[in-house]
Amino acid sequence: MKALTLTLIFFSFFTALTGQASELSLVQFNTWGVPYAVWDTHRYWDAMAALEKMNPDLIVLEEVFSRKGRGAYHSPLYPYEARGPRAFPRLVSSGLRILSRYPILRSAQTSFCKCKQDDCLSKKGAVLAVILMPDRTRVNLLATHLNARGDDQVRISQLEQIKSLIETYGEVNAPVLIAGDFNFNPDSIAYSTMTKLFQARDIWTETHAPDDPGITYDAFQNRYAHDYSVRTNFPLTRERIDYVLLRSSESVKITPVESKLIFEREPLYSDH
Repeated sequence: MKALTLTLIFFSFFTALTGQASELSLVQFNTWGVPYAVWDTHRYWDAMAALEKMNPDLIVLEEVFSRKGRGAYHSPLYPYEARGPRAFPRLVSSGLRILSRYPILRSAQTSFCKCKQDDCLSKKGAVLAVILMPDRTRVNLLATHLNARGDDQVRISQLEQIKSLIETYGEVNAPVLIAGDFNFNPDSIAYSTMTKLFQARDIWTETHAPDDPGITYDAFQNRYAHDYSVRTNFPLTRERIDYVLLRSSESVKITPVESKLIFEREPLYSDH
């Protein structure tokens, strides 16, 4: 049984101005921090321990909604944090968190103006962090979680807000990494809009054969996803909805070295 599909990315950076190369690793993980006691267990601490063992440079987390989740996802290995919008006036916060081994020079956030159905209970949005790497290269890292409910037009509106956040608060002439749960598949209008809007490359398609779908949400094999779908009347689907995108800058070229889906077996840490 596939426990979850957590994406680990290895990048190679080449700085044209200095002629130096460096490496960076990133994990993208939806924690499924639902604020319901039936699923809110010790798995948060187990997942954080697994993340520490993987030891990436950067971690992007979504759905850190519950009190237990907020307490679990910390580590001395990642002294720098940036968080998405807080809850007020919604029921729960955006659930977004960036953990970084390297200094975060500044951060900014936005709350989505449009939402649908129970997605409106969360203060969904995006958070941008400008990160200073050891070679003094600056990197824009954006974390987000788009609506699951509603049509593509709602998510496209949210993508436009993300673009505005990057353009307004991002480091000029620095590369951009965008990671999160986008809640649409590669065949959607929202996907083609996303790649054009951000002028960004999809890491999975860059590092895998065209016939490798990179499924990140599987309600047929993941018992958490199946159970949640049945309880909430959400369709049982099997698709890729989580992405890591990149855009190089004029002075810094980013090359994806490898991307992989991990945590393939029990213990079960999340629904995807």
